[in-house]
Amino acid sequence: MAVANATAAIVQKAPPYVTYHVHAVFHAAGEGTVDRTVIVRSDDGVSVVHDDASGKDVLRPPFPAPPTFDALAKFKLSGQISMSGKKRDGDMRITNIRPLHYESGPSSADAIARSVKGYVVTYAPDVTPALGHLHLERNALMKDEHWMRDVWYDPATLIPTRILWGGQSNFTLDARYATVGGHWLLQSIEVAAIVHAPMWLGRMTVAIGGTYDGYAFSDVAPDPRLVPSPAPAASPAPSAAP
Repeated sequence: MAVANATAAIVQKAPPYVTYHVHAVFHAAGEGTVDRTVIVRSDDGVSVVHDDASGKDVLRPPFPAPPTFDALAKFKLSGQISMSGKKRDGDMRITNIRPLHYESGPSSADAIARSVKGYVVTYAPDVTPALGHLHLERNALMKDEHWMRDVWYDPATLIPTRILWGGQSNFTLDARYATVGGHWLLQSIEVAAIVHAPMWLGRMTVAIGGTYDGYAFSDVAPDPRLVPSPAPAASPAPSAAP
């Protein structure tokens, strides 16, 4: 799919370090919010996450997702919400991101889109010259619990502006993007699902979402903890036997 190839290519052009602020909302039988400032090393996703309220920070994967998160990729999602009285707090991480790449062929663009494994891909009826929209339906090859449903993109660049996933238990992942300083970055992300109590005695909808702003970029590490470790020195070549 040409959109996946264009997206994987632009992710590779991310600045070495990205700093951003995120306002996150945790919803689970009530609602709580947090504000965090995050510095990410783009090549491996290591980040410093600073909690603006407590002043504490930790070295960990970016919260709630890397700013260059490619939602067309394969990835691992984890999250949790803690509840204490009316207080809600939590965490979310997206790791093991493996961008997709499709080999180009002689077929038409429409035929290439329709060949994505596990899906039947069609152009949605709201397509315009200014906004592309691919709709994905699962076919018999799709065995995953979560799957892509819709991809909106800029026809001029083939870069997504929004990617929507669905899944079992009313799972959704909604990632929206914007271009900031010439870089393709998350504008917001929200994940929601229905969770069941033990023995199916009850259920509730839980959601974690974050809105990104305050982006800044750097070629050098803004925090010394993100300076890459020096590469190990090469071992000297063994001397020739006399």
